[in-house]
Amino acid sequence: MRNAEAERFVREVWAVFVRDGIAGVLPFAAEDAQWQPHSAHGRHFRSTSEYREEHERSTAAGERVEPSATGIWSHRAVVAVRGRLRIRTRGDVLEDTRMYWLFVVHGEQLTRIASSPDLAGLLREAGEDDPVVAREAFIALHRDAGL
Repeated sequence: MRNAEAERFVREVWAVFVRDGIAGVLPFAAEDAQWQPHSAHGRHFRSTSEYREEHERSTAAGERVEPSATGIWSHRAVVAVRGRLRIRTRGDVLEDTRMYWLFVVHGEQLTRIASSPDLAGLLREAGEDDPVVAREAFIALHRDAGL
């Protein structure tokens, strides 16, 4: 079941993400939010404070994340965004790849933020391990789920 309110909230968060980068997303996250960003190379963070420290470190090292989105889909509290991620360090492109972002929304807060080229893996880690849900998400994100 799609969740129009969660999608609306993620669209708002996404606009800030594009404009202000990851630092702009941090205020939307619960303090105990789980973070698993692709840009952190497999590291998991158990709180927004913990991830903020990592983000400050990578920003000081000259790393910048540039997201773009082409689709959005939701199922209960889970919202997925499809797009591309470009990571730059001191102006040089380190990575430019297709990407899925997964947000778990409770009220007006994000409680889980993750990104990966593997949509089904993101859904499984968020507790949505039904392959039918993963297939539905993939089809919707690639057909007509414009952001």
